[in-house]
Amino acid sequence: MENHSDSKLLEQISANDHAAFDVLFDRYWEKLYKAAYARLGDDVIAQDIVQELFIKLWQRRENLVINTSLENYLHGAVRFSVISHFRSKQATDIQLQNALERINLLEDSIDAIADYVELERTLEEAVNCMPDMLKRVYQLRSDNHSVKAIAGELGLADQTVKNYIAEATRRLRVVITEKYPEKHLTYIALLLPLLHK
Repeated sequence: MENHSDSKLLEQISANDHAAFDVLFDRYWEKLYKAAYARLGDDVIAQDIVQELFIKLWQRRENLVINTSLENYLHGAVRFSVISHFRSKQATDIQLQNALERINLLEDSIDAIADYVELERTLEEAVNCMPDMLKRVYQLRSDNHSVKAIAGELGLADQTVKNYIAEATRRLRVVITEKYPEKHLTYIALLLPLLHK
C-alpha cells in the first residue's frame, strides 16, 4: 500500500480505509509540518495546523473532491491555515478586522481550499511578472519575514520595504479584481494580513 498513488489512497480513504489514511499521513506529515513551521516559526502551532488538516481530511473523506494534485492541495491548505491563524491575533484596524472575518467564513470550506490553490497559481504568475526587487520583497513577506528582516537582508530602508509591499499588494489586487470579479473582496482579504503581520 505504501507504493500506491495518492489518487488510489484517496479512493481507499473515501471507503473508510484507515490503513490508507495512515500511509498518506506518513507520506506528507513532515513536508507539511516544515512548510507550516517555515511560515510561523512556532513548533506547536505548526504541528497543530497540520494535525487539524489531516483530521479535516478524514472527516470529509466521503465528499472530498480535489481538482489538482493532492500534494498541491495539501500545501495550499497549509498556507491557507497559516493565513487564517493570523485572525487569532489582536486586530485593531477595521479593514483588517473585516478581512479576517472573510477568511474565517472561508476556513471550513473544502471548495475554499481548492479555490485558494487556484488563486495561488494566479498570484504566482502575477508575482513572476514583477520587477526583481518588488518580487523578492513580496516573496519574503509571504514567507512571514518581518519588514526589518527583509530590509536587513536586501539592504533597504524599512519604509522602502513597506512601499514595495504596498505596491506588490496593489498590483495583485488589480489582478484579483479583474480575474475574479465575483469573489474579489474575499480573495483580496487573504492578502491583507501581509500588510499587518
